[in-house]
Amino acid sequence: MNSVDAAGLGIGDEHPARVMGVLNVSEESPYDPSVYDDPADAAAYVDEELIGEGADIVDIGLESANKRFDVLTAEEELDRLHVALETIDQTAGDAVFSIETRYAAVADEALSQGFDMVNDICGFADPKMPTVCREQDAAVVKMASPPDLERPGAVEETDWADRKSPAWAEKADYVDMVHESLKQNGFTDKTIVDPAFGGWSEAKTTEHDRETFRRLSEFRSLGKPMLVSINRKNFLGEIAGRETDERLPVSLAATSMAIERGAHIVRTHDVAETRDAARIGSTFAERDQPLLDGSE
Repeated sequence: MNSVDAAGLGIGDEHPARVMGVLNVSEESPYDPSVYDDPADAAAYVDEELIGEGADIVDIGLESANKRFDVLTAEEELDRLHVALETIDQTAGDAVFSIETRYAAVADEALSQGFDMVNDICGFADPKMPTVCREQDAAVVKMASPPDLERPGAVEETDWADRKSPAWAEKADYVDMVHESLKQNGFTDKTIVDPAFGGWSEAKTTEHDRETFRRLSEFRSLGKPMLVSINRKNFLGEIAGRETDERLPVSLAATSMAIERGAHIVRTHDVAETRDAARIGSTFAERDQPLLDGSE
């Protein structure tokens, strides 16, 4: 398993699991407690609720990834970037700052002005993204996607018969598609993989997420650290019969299990509680098991 250095933060088997807290500077984002448009207020939230509660990484989103909203252009994201940059400038605590974007131009500008890493939800659909991250020596999270700038996470909508082969597409199940999506367009030396939990398309089901979770350790075959974003997700709520605001306990249980199965970063809105669950998972995780498919 290759470890990644994200601005001095080690991510990989030999390091404890890391917690990624979330800040949104987009008015569309559905989770109100993490949404801010004033840099001073946003910085206070980051210091008190994220870094203060134990976040190692702060992931800042410029737009909502919810499929109900129109995708912003790179220019529109750049127009919002100043709020994120001013937030970083006013933040007193120490953390690695990640910019969530699908655009290489936005990533380049963000990394040049204070961000440390990139969270690409479109899986290198922008072909310039790997080059930007290499040139900036930045870690980058690559989420499983078609890849398509308009359809983040919509793995099952990919024409796999054309991209791979009709025979492969006929036999492949959903997790096979996720695995192959992550391999599309390659990796950088500092890539972190994300198997794309959540309702990214109309065709995605909670059973898809359950099967991905069951087989999470298989993604170790890629030889890259792994991020999971499972906080309060529908597939967990469905199992327990809980609505979003009641899903913290099931999220914490799944956090420890995900780390034991190979996750190295957990993205969450509930930092303090997730920090504790991550410590349990890290303590009992066995990382010396061999990787699948002959990877080393």
